Amino acid sequence: MVFRSSQVDRMSQNFYNPKINRNNYYWQTLLLVFFWIVYQSVPLQAQTKVLIDDKMFEIDARMAIDSLYNRNNDGAWYLMKPWRQSYPDHPIWLLWEGMELWWEVLDDLADTSLDRKFIEKMMEADFEASRLLRREQDHKDALIIKAVSTSYIARLHSNREEWVRSLQVGRAGYQAHLRLLEVAPDLPDNLFAEGMKLYYSAYIPEAYPVVRAVSWFLPEGDKQGGIDTLAEASQKAVFARQEAAYFLGTIYLNYEREFEKAKILYKGLTDRYPNNPYYRRLYLRTLAQLNEYQEMMRFFDETMEHWQKNNLPENKVMEAEIWYWYGRAQYYSGMLGASLESFSRSVALGSELVNPRERDTHTLAAFFAGRASEQLRQHDEARKYYRIAANQRAVPDASREARQRLRAL
Repeated sequence: MVFRSSQVDRMSQNFYNPKINRNNYYWQTLLLVFFWIVYQSVPLQAQTKVLIDDKMFEIDARMAIDSLYNRNNDGAWYLMKPWRQSYPDHPIWLLWEGMELWWEVLDDLADTSLDRKFIEKMMEADFEASRLLRREQDHKDALIIKAVSTSYIARLHSNREEWVRSLQVGRAGYQAHLRLLEVAPDLPDNLFAEGMKLYYSAYIPEAYPVVRAVSWFLPEGDKQGGIDTLAEASQKAVFARQEAAYFLGTIYLNYEREFEKAKILYKGLTDRYPNNPYYRRLYLRTLAQLNEYQEMMRFFDETMEHWQKNNLPENKVMEAEIWYWYGRAQYYSGMLGASLESFSRSVALGSELVNPRERDTHTLAAFFAGRASEQLRQHDEARKYYRIAANQRAVPDASREARQRLRAL
């Protein structure tokens, strides 16, 4: 394009005209100031509160978690209500809803009807935490939510004996934990994740050969180191101290077979959370391993009285199991007639639950009802209960022995 001389002259005049230049400078400066204000305000508006750094939140959250573990969801939500109203878009509330669902799943692992709902809720929490991390790198709450949500999904897969899937999902949670160690190295709850990593990375490949083929991507394990770290977490953790005590008890009861140590931990959890039926069942299992039959009977009476006195919701899963353990204590104390009644109560309650053939307690209660009946020379009753036990898929050894007793009668 070729400019005529008159155009060039006018352009030159405008460029050097002080009045025009002052006006341009004014508007350019105003625009720069405006965009600077907008730029500065956007991050402030978008920043998500880091709740874990708030001491008041820590106090309320600890009380709310105690309510949750004592199976008082309404009380927990009441404590968290002001925080949820102030920060309604925070992904922690999705995790909280997932934790409520988890207790329903854990209370009856033979019932798989809530598995999908639970996994979807935890995946939603993980997704929203990931979105937050893309906006705000190394947000501590988001890292915790990712670590916890994926770890609980992995935990459910392990409960379903889907070991490879559990390891794959759990590894995602472990990556979030590693980053959290760098971002918040002094967070006491890191001890829980470290303890779990150390113990189960050593235990799982030993106990489950199917996992050995993929155990190369597990972190290095140390069972005793894991136990020591979990013990420390059960004392120092802010949000995970209950889980640390629970898993330490589980390790002592199921893997290390140090029943006295498990008893102390489960008794502490039962005392702290008396409305939690799951902890009561674990305490009774531990007493049975120690052959403490008098304490088993005493604790059964205490549990039934506590449920009635406090008008707690009916829990047939708990009732079926504690009637079974009550019967076991009576049986080995020579109280055959009373034990048969207790075993019969357990069998009746178990038959009302979903998937009764998959329940260990239902199998064992039926088998011991058969044994007690046989010893009382009530052979027709014995055959009835042995047939139930023989038809079970859970506890194959008890089912096999029930079939043998049927042939002998």
